[in-house]
Amino acid sequence: MKLLASASLLATTASAGKTAPHPLHPKFKSQLKCPYAENWLTKGAEAAATELGIDLSSSHHQNNRRTLLGSELPIAGSCTYSNTWTGDKSCMNFHGESWTLDAMVERCSTEQDGAATQNVGCDDTSENVSGWCVKDVSPAATNMMMSAPEIKEEASLMMLSAMASCDNNKMACEAFIQGKFVATGSCVSEADGSASSASDEAMTMDGNKCIIAPGAIGAAHQAGFSKGYSSNCPNTPAQDSPYMWPLKWAANFQTKNMGFGSDEVKFESRGRTFYALDKNWKRSDTTYQLGILRTIGQGPCENIAGDSDTNGFGCVLNNTDSMSTMIHKGGQMYFVDWKQDLAPVVGERDVSKIDSCSVINMAVVGNIRADWFMDKRGDDTDVQYLGDQHVFYPDPEEGAIPMLAKQWRKKDFASQYFTMSMLGNPPSKVEKMSDATAEDNIHWPMILNIPGEGFGDDMMQAYTNHELLTDEDDDLFMLVENFIESGGECPDIRSMNGQDEISVGPPVQEVHIPSNLEVEEASWMTNEFTFSPVWQVPMKPVVTDMTGAVASVAAAMSKPATEVSDRLTVESCYDETTKTIDMSFHFHDIDPTANGRLPWIALGYRSSEECAMTPPSGGVTPIVLITHLEGEGEVPKAHSTSLLPTAKTLSSDAFASMYMLARDLGETDDHSDVSVIAPQISNPAVSITRSSLTSDDTVTLNFKRAVEEKPEELNLMYAIGMSSELGIHTTRKCFVLDTFPTCSSSNGEVVGETDGMKMEDAAVKADMSSATAAMMSIFATLALSCMIGVAVWF
Repeated sequence: MKLLASASLLATTASAGKTAPHPLHPKFKSQLKCPYAENWLTKGAEAAATELGIDLSSSHHQNNRRTLLGSELPIAGSCTYSNTWTGDKSCMNFHGESWTLDAMVERCSTEQDGAATQNVGCDDTSENVSGWCVKDVSPAATNMMMSAPEIKEEASLMMLSAMASCDNNKMACEAFIQGKFVATGSCVSEADGSASSASDEAMTMDGNKCIIAPGAIGAAHQAGFSKGYSSNCPNTPAQDSPYMWPLKWAANFQTKNMGFGSDEVKFESRGRTFYALDKNWKRSDTTYQLGILRTIGQGPCENIAGDSDTNGFGCVLNNTDSMSTMIHKGGQMYFVDWKQDLAPVVGERDVSKIDSCSVINMAVVGNIRADWFMDKRGDDTDVQYLGDQHVFYPDPEEGAIPMLAKQWRKKDFASQYFTMSMLGNPPSKVEKMSDATAEDNIHWPMILNIPGEGFGDDMMQAYTNHELLTDEDDDLFMLVENFIESGGECPDIRSMNGQDEISVGPPVQEVHIPSNLEVEEASWMTNEFTFSPVWQVPMKPVVTDMTGAVASVAAAMSKPATEVSDRLTVESCYDETTKTIDMSFHFHDIDPTANGRLPWIALGYRSSEECAMTPPSGGVTPIVLITHLEGEGEVPKAHSTSLLPTAKTLSSDAFASMYMLARDLGETDDHSDVSVIAPQISNPAVSITRSSLTSDDTVTLNFKRAVEEKPEELNLMYAIGMSSELGIHTTRKCFVLDTFPTCSSSNGEVVGETDGMKMEDAAVKADMSSATAAMMSIFATLALSCMIGVAVWF
């Protein structure tokens, strides 16, 4: 996630055997506070959807039209072409009277084997059509300086496939591509009846404001196509809270990076940041960078750190007398380099001092939302209101002075946390000034702790010299528009480097950097409290004299329970007679996807305490993979397979290999008594006896695992997918299981060997022949999976 400037990126490959130059100069790196920012710079927003077999460009269709052909504009023609990834025929319609035959031919010629036809639309009679992705390609949509003399749209036909369900197509179009998905056929009911869509709509203001990004990114960010944020976003936990960030403000920042296990400052940067969050805008002027910067996937650097302390990872920067500027507006991020001999100043508006400009499409990733640290919206996150604490605050005039801070901790996708300290006593609160200015009544952001999330060092950032902005300051954010109007250019970063081919995937980080800000189970509890005068605080559960509700239930069970998260509860015990660990994993809130199949679920055995997808030293991670694929039958199956290092790049070959390596979990040497229980998949012939820890939306995996001796702990991780096919996940977590009492029966007697399988009436053993057939089918039809920075496999 990284919460404060979100993007995320790593290097791309040009053509085979040739590495493309890194698109972003190292001096801009400290402005990207997201571990996955490299992916967006180098692969582009379009590639994520392309991996689903959807050949689209990126622009946002801002109208809410719903027609069978996706657009209300008349069809001027169409373009049939070969999808470069699948080889299948694809088609797009050209809508609008402004399309000329020459323009359609020119556009169509950019596609492989493209053939344009005038006045004839695409054939959408196939039963595999999921809908249309409509994008506005009018000059006003593609050139920020033009008014809109023409109205032109493209509507790309989107098809269902083994790797592209209704949900996948809708996500790729509306989230990654920022287009408008218009469902047809079997996808209509799914698009119109989605509970999540209704929830999102209830939190959206008129004018398409208050829209947050999907998945884990939404834990901190607006959507790239959101028109801005508000202090009064409806039905949100922090609605009208006096402690959310101001919408329009500016402050000086000073950031210091510290390595794991040390308080020594490794890198420092300074500058001033300007926000217009009501319009989804941000500008950051960085004036000082000194030290070794370790963050996101490092690209080429003029001076690479290579000492033992950094493991050869890091970039030495010494920019103490120059300025660089980053502007993030909606789904676009601009990088401005200045002519230093003309002495540009912070907040510079004179475009004649600009030396160069570049842009990257951030697609779904917008700016920070003003209430990001107070609620637990978004996937794979949590929040803990801490209360008040006195801190030493670095006042620019008086030095370190004691001030009262009101603090929140926000957990991220890597099970690390941010700490946000807001001003507890504004001047007017203390002095009760009748003539107080607006600034004197604001709870300003003071100090922010930022974890490295495995990709860099932790950071501490202080804000000083706060100032409210108004609409009259909007010119601060119009720098690029004014530069282009004066004759300047701001090309896409990737095109500047002549990249012919873009490899898609998350950063392949060979060096895992530990953090001092790891979530400790002993110190963490959910506490979503926002001081909203509108939102009602949820009732807190009554804790018994045992250890809470889970412990109370577990006391009556044959195995004690561990509540890993709100998505997973684990029961475990040790059978001395059989030398096995008897475990039940209850995955909660598992709903069927659009095709009626359950999403994939994975349980991984980590080789160390490090929360890494695969061992940092090399090798694979053994996993249990629960699948519910077409051809596998009516119930989910549990398989043993390996998580390959190349899966970090979402390689289709890696996924195919994982499918091919899969074996029936019950047929492995170290697992027995395997069962998967899924009441969501109705089967009247099966009588299901479930644990008290489960409900109708719980998938339970039961098995016994052979061990040489009773373990002290198991380092595990889990992930829950978005679809039935391997690809993007909705949540994941690393955890440690250390509760292995002697197994006992329900009447309290210690038992040795057990007869038969637990819950035998309910268990459905995996059918190896059908699983093998399904795996071969998947291998033959596997397409590249869709991904986005912070929601990648583990």
